[in-house]
Amino acid sequence: MDDLVGRWFTIDGDCGIVRYVGPVSGTHGTWLGIEWAPPKHGKHNGTKSKRSYFSCSFSPTSGAFIRPVSRIIWGQSLLSAAHSRYSTDLSSIDFPQTIDGSRGQVSVPRLDIIAKFQTLEQLEILGLDTQCVFGTLKEDDLGVFARVHTLLLANNFFTKWTCVEEVVCQMPKVRVLDMSANPLYSPLLFGNKEVELHEIRVDNSPHISWSDVCCIAHTTRAHTLSHGWSARSDISSPLLLAHVRVLKLAYNNIRDIRPLGTLTCLEHLDVRGNAQLCDLHIECDTFHALTTLDLSETGVTDWPCVDTLNNIKKLHTLRIIHTPLLSGMAELAARAQLVARLPRVLKLDGSVVSADERTDMERSYLASCARSVTETNELVEKMARVFPRIHELVHTHGVPHVPHPVRTALDSRLAHTTLQVVNKDEVLSNTERPLIRTMLVRQLRPVAMRIARTKSFGLYISNPPHTNSWTLLDNEARSLSFYGVED
Repeated sequence: MDDLVGRWFTIDGDCGIVRYVGPVSGTHGTWLGIEWAPPKHGKHNGTKSKRSYFSCSFSPTSGAFIRPVSRIIWGQSLLSAAHSRYSTDLSSIDFPQTIDGSRGQVSVPRLDIIAKFQTLEQLEILGLDTQCVFGTLKEDDLGVFARVHTLLLANNFFTKWTCVEEVVCQMPKVRVLDMSANPLYSPLLFGNKEVELHEIRVDNSPHISWSDVCCIAHTTRAHTLSHGWSARSDISSPLLLAHVRVLKLAYNNIRDIRPLGTLTCLEHLDVRGNAQLCDLHIECDTFHALTTLDLSETGVTDWPCVDTLNNIKKLHTLRIIHTPLLSGMAELAARAQLVARLPRVLKLDGSVVSADERTDMERSYLASCARSVTETNELVEKMARVFPRIHELVHTHGVPHVPHPVRTALDSRLAHTTLQVVNKDEVLSNTERPLIRTMLVRQLRPVAMRIARTKSFGLYISNPPHTNSWTLLDNEARSLSFYGVED
């Protein structure tokens, strides 16, 4: 078991490294002296009963002793992980020589042809997520992954960034690197190796400080940085991200994105899922290069915040669905407000805003604004005091017409009622609905069945102001007037 020293492992979801294998004074059997990657699990620095068995490098209190139980999952080298995932012993598989096709027998490719494409040297995307990988390649194996350009190492055993840098240097063509959910803890140490990437992902990494995240992007010269699902709240002083073009900070605890406004190269910003991001108030002369912004599932609550997005001069793509601002609005009404308020946006919530749609949405917006004004005298000025872009849109589309309500003969016959659907003494719905008193009860049953989702339910009606009591509609053949419904 001496070869276990230096090996990484995981047990019950926590990972660590073996520092010592052997007996411990005052006990029987073999123990593993380990150092936990999350230091909070440790108890000491490798010392037991005043005798030192090993020393810890992560923290003076990250050491512990455990038994070599069967629940331990041992880590493996990068090369062995690649072999176990991508290599298959074809000699044990009984391949048919021919198969029946629509035009007769079709020969199956030879095994040596299949094996040619199974070699690790042919790989361009190396996906080793959750493979318990640790360490770097040995010198004899440096040419194995010469063609790899995308390296996915999420949820493994990498604890030192210098080790990550060495792995990338051993694969010179790598341009996309995913190191999400690895046990990396700040402060990180950075080596002097030159690493150049196009995209770096460090998602689900709450133990890395924001300054270290910025250093990772800076030292790798990555144009795309992803750091989501990491409970990040402070994103101040992002000076080292000056070269970043795409920044993904989804599902964190960010409250303010204005510190990122100084990034002159930033073109794409993804802050979806930050529920605490309520106050935007984008200032002028910020976000100079930003063209795409994702605010979906954030906490945006008021329209003045949305209006400040006009200060982003190059913004043409926006996602803002599933926010408190739009939750109580009809989909078309919400889209009309957004299209009319943000004239530069060409793509909204995944769909292109055509010229014809913009015209329709702006006219709908004007009509909606006009209906919200109680007095029609000086209509345009009163609208302009409350809503943005009114003068500009009136100049383009004209003054909106405000129709006066006309009471028809049918309106005079309608009774204002409230329908109640009850199933097993549970009130499922109370719905206000104008009805004609000559309607039959059977005409209401399809609506009630959709609400109750069953054929057995009770249907009650109330007819205020004539009566506020509930009356059971117990006979499908009778009209509503039989139950006291009046115009």
